[in-house]
Amino acid sequence: MNEKIFIIIAAISVYIIVTIVADFKIKSFISEIYYNIFIVGVYFFIIVDIGDSDGLIPQIFDAFVFLLIPVSIVGTYTVLKKKRIYYFKAIDKKFIKENNEAILQIIEDYENNLNIDNESSITLDNTRIIFHKLNQSQIEGCLQLIGNYINDNREKLTAKGYLIYYAKTVGIPAIITLAAIVVVIKFMNYRPPIEVSEKINIKNEYLVGNTESNINNYGMVAEAVDFIYYAREGKIYRTDINLENDMVIFDELENLGKDTINVVEDWIFFRQGKEINRIKTDGTNNEILFIGYSLQMQVVGNWIYFISIEDDSKICRIDVNGQNKQLLSDKDIEDMAVYKGKIYYSYNTKEDGFLEVMNTDGTDKQFLSNIRTRNMIVDEEYIYYLADVEEILYRMSLKNKSRERLSNKQILKFIKDDNHIFYTLKNVDNEDWRFKGLYKMNVDGSNVTALDSEIYLDEVGMAVTKDYVFFVSTNGKNHPALKIINKDGVRLK
Repeated sequence: MNEKIFIIIAAISVYIIVTIVADFKIKSFISEIYYNIFIVGVYFFIIVDIGDSDGLIPQIFDAFVFLLIPVSIVGTYTVLKKKRIYYFKAIDKKFIKENNEAILQIIEDYENNLNIDNESSITLDNTRIIFHKLNQSQIEGCLQLIGNYINDNREKLTAKGYLIYYAKTVGIPAIITLAAIVVVIKFMNYRPPIEVSEKINIKNEYLVGNTESNINNYGMVAEAVDFIYYAREGKIYRTDINLENDMVIFDELENLGKDTINVVEDWIFFRQGKEINRIKTDGTNNEILFIGYSLQMQVVGNWIYFISIEDDSKICRIDVNGQNKQLLSDKDIEDMAVYKGKIYYSYNTKEDGFLEVMNTDGTDKQFLSNIRTRNMIVDEEYIYYLADVEEILYRMSLKNKSRERLSNKQILKFIKDDNHIFYTLKNVDNEDWRFKGLYKMNVDGSNVTALDSEIYLDEVGMAVTKDYVFFVSTNGKNHPALKIINKDGVRLK
């Protein structure tokens, strides 16, 4: 929030400085094209920054091309239209209003001397002069006459006079504008207090709600002791461990997708649109724990860990009752994994990528390697990850930090159990279906097997349980549907 307000203050300050400098450096008039482009630039950044405060337009300030688009449109329109508009300097507006008749007389005399036709005209209002169908030399002649009149007759202000003038005309409006913007941002970021009907406590502090493997793939499936829970078409289902007795346990707001399922004791935690919710394992008692966009949400014991978009992609944790929010990192995080009391996370700078580790309370941060990770999974010996740029699957030894390439193929998604890695390849031939085929290999990259090389996986991806692999796929013609296979590739559902 503070960064957003600082950027807006900077934009308004630039506007004030340019306005004041223009009063002293520009003789009498500002061309419309410069005026419009400047205004578009300032307000574009302010409006975009308000949107970005809610995570809707991430990192748009780093993409200068987004500013060039409205500026180019405004500039082209201004050049091509038949009217030419020149604005008076801000400090002259009062003088123009008081001497309106004299300036109109100058314009009338000039029009008579030019003997212009009926289609051409010169119009004056309080802030600008509009020239319609006059050539540039005719325009400059009129501006020179009016400019000379203004320079010869305007009041000569003292330093005190300038200070009072700019306080009234620039300072106060700027303060009002800033206050209004701050109110809008506060309103957009307002979060009602989280209240739950039942305060819960997870007895096992090390109980994990889902595997990092599944979390990386939207967590559409989570396995508990006696049941498997999965999300499909805006609903949450429960099935027996042997895939029998499927039933819908939660179908509120079907139009909002449900994902990142975590099951801890008698509770299910999940994302629904812009919220983190919890329900009991029978589907009752739906309650909101957090409002805001989140990524890679994982429940461990009494804490929910996630990347909070509204907090500039920092690692955040709240307790299982939606209280005690804590920011654990000071960087914009690209990837994270929670494993055995540690949080592994990566972030990028313009020069390099960084992989680090810290305790789950945010203490004892340690550097591990200069790598850019995506979808990392941590086990006892290795960190498995996709290289963010190459899209190649690697693993890094936790013991000596050495890296192994596990495949030469471009892999977009993968899941892992104790013995195998299941993955899908990048489809370079069809942009509509980016994920091609389902494959399996050993965790060291050996023994590659194609379970189905012809299917296309959906963005939702895949999940793995003790005995099964879940994935959403299509043949490229039909609507993507949920499939379940055993780990040898035999279709079960």
